[in-house]
Amino acid sequence: MIKFKILTAYPEMFPGSLNHSLIGKALKENIFKIDTINLHDFGIDNRKSIDDEPFGGGPGMILRPDVVEKALLSITNKNHLNTTKIYLTPSGTLLNQRKLGILSKLDEIIILCGRFEGIDQRAIDILGFEEVSIGDYVLAGGEIAAQVLLEGCIRLIPGVLGHPESLLEESFSNNLLEYPHYTRPQVWEDSQGNKHDVPEVLISGHHDNIKKWRKNKSVEKTKKVRTDLLIKREQKQD
Repeated sequence: MIKFKILTAYPEMFPGSLNHSLIGKALKENIFKIDTINLHDFGIDNRKSIDDEPFGGGPGMILRPDVVEKALLSITNKNHLNTTKIYLTPSGTLLNQRKLGILSKLDEIIILCGRFEGIDQRAIDILGFEEVSIGDYVLAGGEIAAQVLLEGCIRLIPGVLGHPESLLEESFSNNLLEYPHYTRPQVWEDSQGNKHDVPEVLISGHHDNIKKWRKNKSVEKTKKVRTDLLIKREQKQD
């Protein structure tokens, strides 16, 4: 069972979306576990403050390193588990499917959720947090980003998805975006009276032709919107 330990100022935000659908089912079946550690339990003064003004001036407040250390020490791994520590930040290394695959095989992942203007860099460096970003944009805090990372890992754990073979064909698995999908009705008449057919090859029953069509569509879509993935694919094949 993989364990996720979340250092956060808002523990009530968890499990959030992870409590639903197949991910929620896996949570109830103890395929993974989420523990939240409230940073305010380790705050200073009577108000249990966890932040302070930045040295050098500037807007916003900064999460204190001593607060982060105390919270981390409260969950120090004493069983020598295969673990890692992650701080979610827009300035981190971009998260991708390969990274999620690596993380999904760990025993324990400790995630630090930022708030305010950021976290004292000493806490990140000295306590050994890896900085990871889920995209080139800024959120109000790391809690939603943590749920994104968790879901990406959890769905890769054997037994979570109903059709694990779909993992082999989905976007990014082979540096290609996934091909388009179609279902009933075979002929869809939209609200304007226009009729739209399913591609003929998909109802032909010819599995080799379907496979070739899907591969071509994957390449076509990737070339159109993510040429960087095609370059990676070609480099890997060389």
